[in-house]
Amino acid sequence: MQGKFTINKTENILAIGVGLLMVGGASLATVKHAVAEIAADFYRNKTLSIGVPNSAGGGYDVYARVLAHHISKHIPGGPNVVIQNLPAAGGMALANQLYNTSPKDGTYIGMVRGTVVHEQIFKTPQVQFDARKFAWIGNMNADYDGCIVSVASGITGLEDFYKRQVVMGASGAGAQSYTFPLVYRDLLGMKLKVIAGYPGTPERMIALERGELDGFCGITISTFRSQLAQLSERGTIKLVAQGGVTKDPRYPDLPNVLDEAKTPDVKQALEFLFTPLAINRAIAAPPETPADRVAVLRNATMQTMKDPAFVEEAEKLRLDITVMGAEETGSISDKLFTTPPAVGAKIKNLVDPTAK
Repeated sequence: MQGKFTINKTENILAIGVGLLMVGGASLATVKHAVAEIAADFYRNKTLSIGVPNSAGGGYDVYARVLAHHISKHIPGGPNVVIQNLPAAGGMALANQLYNTSPKDGTYIGMVRGTVVHEQIFKTPQVQFDARKFAWIGNMNADYDGCIVSVASGITGLEDFYKRQVVMGASGAGAQSYTFPLVYRDLLGMKLKVIAGYPGTPERMIALERGELDGFCGITISTFRSQLAQLSERGTIKLVAQGGVTKDPRYPDLPNVLDEAKTPDVKQALEFLFTPLAINRAIAAPPETPADRVAVLRNATMQTMKDPAFVEEAEKLRLDITVMGAEETGSISDKLFTTPPAVGAKIKNLVDPTAK
């Protein structure tokens, strides 16, 4: 099974010309060459660090390492590239570091979880950043929520979630495996009983096999495809629903939870919940990073995600890659801030036990 490669939107960021004086008759090619020379002078013998909001081997880490294997050859000067894992606080620790203490000279970028933007909107006290000021580089993956059930449970489709109690496994408060089914239960009236204490997908799968659980939501479609598709093909489990601001084009007939909304305010609340999935592997540089270096990093990231060697490695790992430029990534993040306060408060009250 191969990964997905799509191009949503790209930007012509090569022609940056920042800080350059246009001498009469200078061609665009001359400008590009001069920019590359300036970047090469800076990045030569430097190290580019990529911050990752989970531990080694996790989903964000795998994406970041594939990027790290190839991005250097697309940056003039060919810097060394290293991964820095900072898994604390569900991505908030990395977002805080990226904003406040990481180098602002173009030698540090990090993956910003879309869900931490929620935390800023919720006015969570631990937030020490303003996502609207990040220098967005791009996004590697747009994703969707997935709901999986054991075939042995007898559940055949999403409609069964309304007819009988469905026991769902989750890791704990704050995780999508916990918050998504809670929202589905409380906003849509699905009869979901959420049981926490299953740290990850492997533990939930064991519980499904034992009959302890009927299923679980809050697993991304990309994770399903890379880790669980074979079990689905064997008839052990079934993907019964997806959740996103749009449908995954590979599953046009799979019900979207968003379509279950019966009122405009419920639909808006679900869109607010799902929007971070659209920038599931977003990359940013710290605020105040020089514009010319931001442009170099944006171009390098876009070129890397279209590099045949990168594509081949990602496909071997069954990674879904969505090539998304900085402008669109920032636009999706900014969209969250246009959500009416009452809608954001509704989701906060459902997903945050301390808010009740």
